[in-house]
Amino acid sequence: MVDLASSATEFVESIIEMPGHFLDVAAHDPLNVLLIAFGALFVTLPVAALGYLSLGAFFSLFTVESTPPPEAR
Repeated sequence: MVDLASSATEFVESIIEMPGHFLDVAAHDPLNVLLIAFGALFVTLPVAALGYLSLGAFFSLFTVESTPPPEAR
């Protein structure tokens, strides 16, 4: 049976080894470099956009909306 510690260790090791595997794949064909770059771009942009929106929503919890007084409306 696999325990949580060994699963976490294997996960971290696979993350460390992954750039080497990508370099091996990219070295076979110039088109592979282009495909990997576009794949990274198509993943990074949505993650960055979601992170930006999430941070904006989080910080909006701590800001106070200022409403004008009733006479100014």
